[in-house]
Amino acid sequence: MKFRKYLFILFFILFKSAYASTINLEKNSISLKDFLFLKLDLFLQQNIVNMFRGGGITNIKYQSIDYDLNIDKQDNIFIKMNAVMDKKRYKAKKYYPKLRDCTQIRNKIFTDNFGYSFFTQKKNNLVNEVSLTEAINEKILNISSIDEGFKLKIIDRMQIQIEIIHPLANKSISCSGKLIDSELK
Repeated sequence: MKFRKYLFILFFILFKSAYASTINLEKNSISLKDFLFLKLDLFLQQNIVNMFRGGGITNIKYQSIDYDLNIDKQDNIFIKMNAVMDKKRYKAKKYYPKLRDCTQIRNKIFTDNFGYSFFTQKKNNLVNEVSLTEAINEKILNISSIDEGFKLKIIDRMQIQIEIIHPLANKSISCSGKLIDSELK
């Protein structure tokens, strides 16, 4: 009886190892939609930290920023971000978010520039539609099998919505638009 048990286990191990060696990863492929979703997700995870560097000195101090990605059936890409302002700082300090703060979040994450001058907070030309398109092409759409025309179509279908959540709920704002719009509304 024990001999049969050992023989069965040995047969099972040999069969399993023979089957495992026949797996061919080249036959399995993921869709471009899934791959693009993965690349965009990884990019956002790596670059949201840009918003926490210098927080409170050169820009608003955030306690957290989270995001949600979605690609619908028509292949439109939606990025929804929630940026929670630091409660301790902004309950005492009377600063209320403005639309340019939404745009600065997008700019800082995608290009690592605010797009506004430091002292006057007026828009400068460091971030515009061309620089945003170049940044997305270089950092997310750097896929060799996609031609430039198709990349532009993908970028045109990218939408972003950013909500800045202030400690006083009635002071929170939201803005949205195409990802490469020079200013979000």
